[in-house]
Amino acid sequence: MDFSLSEEQVLLRDSAREFLDTEWPVPELRRMLDPADADSAAAGLWPKMAELGWLGILVTEDDGGLDLGMFDLAVLMEETGRSLIPGDLHAGGVLAATAIGTIGTAEARQRYLSDIAEGLKKATVGIYDQGSGWTPMLLERRSEHAGATKRYVPEAAGADLILFLSRTGGNAVELAVAHEPAITDLQSMDATRRLYEVSCKPGMIETIGTGTLGDLQATVDRATIALSAEMVGTAAQVLDVTIEYVKNRKQFGRPVGSFQAVQHRAADVLIGIEKGRSAAYYAAAVADEQPESLGRAASMAKAAANSMLVQAAQAGIQLHGGLGFTWEQDLHLYLKRAKACEFTYGDTRWHLDRIAHGLGLS
Repeated sequence: MDFSLSEEQVLLRDSAREFLDTEWPVPELRRMLDPADADSAAAGLWPKMAELGWLGILVTEDDGGLDLGMFDLAVLMEETGRSLIPGDLHAGGVLAATAIGTIGTAEARQRYLSDIAEGLKKATVGIYDQGSGWTPMLLERRSEHAGATKRYVPEAAGADLILFLSRTGGNAVELAVAHEPAITDLQSMDATRRLYEVSCKPGMIETIGTGTLGDLQATVDRATIALSAEMVGTAAQVLDVTIEYVKNRKQFGRPVGSFQAVQHRAADVLIGIEKGRSAAYYAAAVADEQPESLGRAASMAKAAANSMLVQAAQAGIQLHGGLGFTWEQDLHLYLKRAKACEFTYGDTRWHLDRIAHGLGLS
């Protein structure tokens, strides 16, 4: 596959980086660390992203979106990962838009997707039950008139539309709107990406689509690819910041970056980033062109991204020396994002086991 960016994709990448450098610099990012200011900071970025059309990349033109593909989305998400943006874009423009587009009825798509694409509704999706892990088959079966509780729901407190993806029996799943939910903050490690437990009482869950476990997994796989691309951007930013530091920091009368051990560590990070980028872009291309191979490609991308980003964040802190451990330095924000992303949609072992199972090796 040719991963060269088209002229339009280069323009998307460059314009996204320029926009985020202006609209989401580090002082804005650090506002997310203050609970009293976090909502205001995130709210200021949301309408500007909507105006650029980012929320509608995966939404068809008939439903009010741009009708682009996963490869275009991966290009964008890599840039957003550099700036550690809040989770609203991923929760709404990726996860919710994909769930409705894949499992929602025609009426649901008409009712919700245009509003999501235009930024009129913030949306999110709850998938995982208590103890379900990342395997859809282990989700609890929800009977028709029962309530439900979902854990690790991204950005639920600020969402206008909260959706539940639930197993209803056998291979069947439903997509439903949770009305008047009870929302509890789960205190995520990453203060810039908030997670919640959302509960909904019986009679307050409105089904807007039905599908199969395969549809649910395909929705998660596409979100996984988007997250993997975002993680590549986060690691690339860590490396850029670190290289700039070791080029200017002097010890023993010479730049720290001139020492071979430092160069080797930075080179290892760069190799990991290139592997992660190749895996994420490959998975995005598979999602667009060979969806029958989506699951394996998504797991390859996430397994590569997990180890790559944690390695990059840890190396960045170490190469900054004692300064890297301080609150004033920004690297701890990247390490927290790395650890939070590592367990989102499955850790490395889960994805490697999934790949092995698909190859008949386990």
